Amino acid sequence: MITLYLARHGQTEENLARIFQGHLPGKLTAEGKAQAEALHAKLLDVELDAVVSSDLLRCTDTVRIALADRELPWEQTKLLREIDWGSWTGLLIKDVDLNHFPADVETEAALYERAGRFVEYLKRNYEGKTVLAVGHGLINRAVQAQIQGVTLQHLRSVPKMDNAELRRFVLK
Repeated sequence: MITLYLARHGQTEENLARIFQGHLPGKLTAEGKAQAEALHAKLLDVELDAVVSSDLLRCTDTVRIALADRELPWEQTKLLREIDWGSWTGLLIKDVDLNHFPADVETEAALYERAGRFVEYLKRNYEGKTVLAVGHGLINRAVQAQIQGVTLQHLRSVPKMDNAELRRFVLK
């Protein structure tokens, strides 16, 4: 059994500008830093064994703030990266045709499969542990779907996470 606390990074400048961040590092806003501080407060009474996060800056900065006074094993992984927007990366959402995705954008199916690999990775490496995982909006939705047995066809029914939101799951 694994107790997983799944969190999303704090708000970024790119979130505010409505930019496709994808694999861009992302820069936390003052509000994003405050959200990470609030996440710190939520985690004060949670005994964690380890942290696993996306390797992108907006997540690593969130982890550093949220766990500032705690020394825990911390693994950064590309499995928790946000969806790869390909040639849309860095573009304003309003400037693209959302009905016609370019061929180089990671598909929902690929994202869902990657989330499944992350869940399996947790099960192989963190049995009996309480883990904080810090990721991004769309990958976290796919991770939650995998944990809850939601199929790819119903992925969008999983509620999106707010910035620095924390959800708890038990993996058996």
